[in-house]
Amino acid sequence: MKPPFRAKAYTEEILDVEKAYAEDQKKIPSGAKTIGRDRINDLQNFSLAPFTGEFDSAAKNHLLNRTLVGISHQHVNEVKNKSLSEIIDLLFTPETWSQPVNNYFHEISQSDYNNYFESEDVAPGEPFIERGYSTTNGEQFGGERNNAIESWFYGKVYIQNTSIHWKLWFFLHQLVPTLPGDPLGHKGTYSYTKLIFDSCFGSYKQFIYDMTLEPAMLFYLNLQYSDKYTPDENYAREVQELFTVGKRPFAQYTEEDVRSMARLLVGWGCDYNAMVFEPGADPVIYFNASNHDLGDKQFSEFYGNTLIQGRNGQNGKQELSEAIDMLFNTEEAAIYLCRRLYQYFVYPQTTEAVEAQIIRPLAQIMRDNNYSIIEPLKVLLSSEHFYDPVFRASLIKPPLDYVMGMQKELNLFYGDMVHWDGSTETHFSENSAHPSFAKLQTELSRSFYHFHYLGWVMGNQGMRINDPPSVSGWPAFYQTPVYDRFWINTSSLVSRKQYTESRAQWGHYLADGVHIRKNLYYYLNTFENPTDINALVDEFLARNYTTSIEASSKQRIIDYTLEGASPEHWQEYVGAYLQDPSISNGNAIRQRTDRLFSQLFELSEYQLY
Repeated sequence: MKPPFRAKAYTEEILDVEKAYAEDQKKIPSGAKTIGRDRINDLQNFSLAPFTGEFDSAAKNHLLNRTLVGISHQHVNEVKNKSLSEIIDLLFTPETWSQPVNNYFHEISQSDYNNYFESEDVAPGEPFIERGYSTTNGEQFGGERNNAIESWFYGKVYIQNTSIHWKLWFFLHQLVPTLPGDPLGHKGTYSYTKLIFDSCFGSYKQFIYDMTLEPAMLFYLNLQYSDKYTPDENYAREVQELFTVGKRPFAQYTEEDVRSMARLLVGWGCDYNAMVFEPGADPVIYFNASNHDLGDKQFSEFYGNTLIQGRNGQNGKQELSEAIDMLFNTEEAAIYLCRRLYQYFVYPQTTEAVEAQIIRPLAQIMRDNNYSIIEPLKVLLSSEHFYDPVFRASLIKPPLDYVMGMQKELNLFYGDMVHWDGSTETHFSENSAHPSFAKLQTELSRSFYHFHYLGWVMGNQGMRINDPPSVSGWPAFYQTPVYDRFWINTSSLVSRKQYTESRAQWGHYLADGVHIRKNLYYYLNTFENPTDINALVDEFLARNYTTSIEASSKQRIIDYTLEGASPEHWQEYVGAYLQDPSISNGNAIRQRTDRLFSQLFELSEYQLY
């Protein structure tokens, strides 16, 4: 077993983050630094009353951008004729769950898998999580299954309904992060992922109790290794500072509270061997009464001078429930959580007026509803305050939203597969028997290559699921005064630009020399009038942006696309392709359409939501 992870102290982490950011900002072009500039001081509306203004397409896009992980024309079309209350009902409809399956069978055959891991592999398309792993060769860390889990996850997000469920999943993941695969492997990743998914529409108070005993958290913040003679304070500190009541100046818990909490938590653990090497997918948690501090635990005035009595034997389990009750009996717990909701869904900065007139009323709604996340969120997303123009296009898209939005808009997973040997293009639609397409015949096998690749792309832009930079999550969601500007640095700017150019034009690489690129015929037909380049650009902007662009920018893009040709030239060639979507007709317009869409996706306004 590897040595326990030691979380860096919060103050050390902040100093590291601020220093790195300051150095990086010196290298960024000045124009990029204006993206996501402060707007909170221009805010006029502090009402949580239901929104009664014009609920036009821009307002709907604002709502969708903040509640979905990337939006596309499918989502826009689904809400086109719906009222605000109807859309809220739609958004708060839960998604369905399913287990990851063997989609890696082209990378390692069943016989090779069995020989290497000394364990029988599941058949293609079958789930593997509940199988017991072998005790040799580290099967629980196998790269193919790890990539299968990642591709399964991003695939679920890609096909999301018009539901807030996956956005809530990311909210809880960045708020209460772990490294779930370390050291539990695939089952740890799955268990942590499912706990968050199951908790999105429930009580946050119950979520914190469950997360305290989640195997990934037990290992990540060292409760697994805590001893009654030297209690580990990592989780005891973070459950207060980061997960519930927050840090100063709002919360006033003391160092003695941290020590008392650490003593109270000693004894809980995960049976690693039972969870990993035996069949099943549920966590195997135990309470070791012989390693529990039997003394009373006294807490400070901040917690009402609560005294939690020490208990013998298995009765010691009850102390955790009492501690969770104590944390959530404070006013600060609901206020802190509602502040984090506000920062994630609305705007990262707050003011005294926002605190008093928005966050505190939301906190009361949360307390009145057993610490439900969704009840205050429904009020916030329906409010006059949320639709204030100040918030439109005021945040830089996180990598997840940026990448997924483009993927969904272009419907790239269902695009054209093309093999290029250096001189000749071979299209899957014309020659599916070509040997280069052998691994990519089905959606199941294609998902392995397509969606795992997205994880790599997002990692290059600064955000990969289940790989947070620290116990605090990603600085863009909490670190003042920078917040979402963390997404824009010298490295991520290059990565975003390269991703945009390649996805809008060539697509992305799958396997064996095959790329997948947008189905041009399908995509053009998602527009009402694609043969009119002005109308096409206007519709693209209307369904992908929440703010307008300068007329000069629009004309620059059109001129760049046409390269001196007339709009009638566009109309003639695009019209011919739509009448006869042959490969030759597609090649005749592909260069111009690629130029158009790459320019539209590269606009700074597309970086915002």
